Amino acid sequence: MLTKKSHSRRWAGGFTLVELLVVIAIIGILIALLLPAVQAAREAARRMNCSNNLKQLGLAIHNYAAASNNRFPPGSTGRYSHGLFSTLLPYIEQDLVAETFTWGSEFQTKAEKYRYIDIPPFTCPSYPGLHVIESSPTDWLNGAITTYQGVNGAIYAGQPTDACSAYGATPRNGLFPWMNANNRPRYIRDVIDGTSHTLAMGEFVHRDKKKLGSYDFHNWPGNCRSWIFGGDGTCGNYTSKVVVHPINSLLDRTTDGVGYNHLAFGSPHPGGANFVYADGSTRFLNEDIEMTLYQALATYNGGETVDQSEH
Repeated sequence: MLTKKSHSRRWAGGFTLVELLVVIAIIGILIALLLPAVQAAREAARRMNCSNNLKQLGLAIHNYAAASNNRFPPGSTGRYSHGLFSTLLPYIEQDLVAETFTWGSEFQTKAEKYRYIDIPPFTCPSYPGLHVIESSPTDWLNGAITTYQGVNGAIYAGQPTDACSAYGATPRNGLFPWMNANNRPRYIRDVIDGTSHTLAMGEFVHRDKKKLGSYDFHNWPGNCRSWIFGGDGTCGNYTSKVVVHPINSLLDRTTDGVGYNHLAFGSPHPGGANFVYADGSTRFLNEDIEMTLYQALATYNGGETVDQSEH
């Protein structure tokens, strides 16, 4: 007696080919649904680690002050001498690095053997670029970078500033100023706005939004610089920035006419950036923070009353 054979091929496990394909499709859909959640969880962890970096730097700032008669560390010393980040090394368990430095000498940082040492608390874990630049034909781009900057105040009408036509004028109301005859390191007692209402450091991972020409700051590291440099050969500040533009602003140094000293604080994190205050506390500031409030937080002696409850 002849019987009709089934055209459905069954595999050893008992599934038909169609059933197996359906199961694979369902698994693929589940993975696609779960992947954004996994990525979000990883980014949340990286953002927390970044905040912890700034917390550690805030603690280092206070430990420096405690050892220096309640004086905060200096900001930029300029002309490729050591600045803010070099002075913090002994307070983040990097004493052996700091002990090798030649202090107070112009252009000395380019010769320091630890210029290429990646210091973990100086770099955000979400930063997508290389932490160490070694092969740039432009010497001042080479070195281990930092993705944080001190806050160098804000510019108001009538506010005294130090001129820098090439990179943007700097005010005299920031916690980590450009060091010259008009500026000295700040003491804790100088912070009349209150240390809990004054920004000390924030994230800085700026790169230009398009190619410019001879110097391409469109690709990483963009406008990030080596932590060992206190500043460039003239008045470009490599340790702090002035609050002029909103957080995460997309800018081009040349086409938008924005001086290096005025480039925006920003981060790889969606919606804002981490900051540490002069009291050592950290906070994530939204990129839509009101500019008047943001600039008030950037100054140590403005006398403003600030309400941060919504930011």
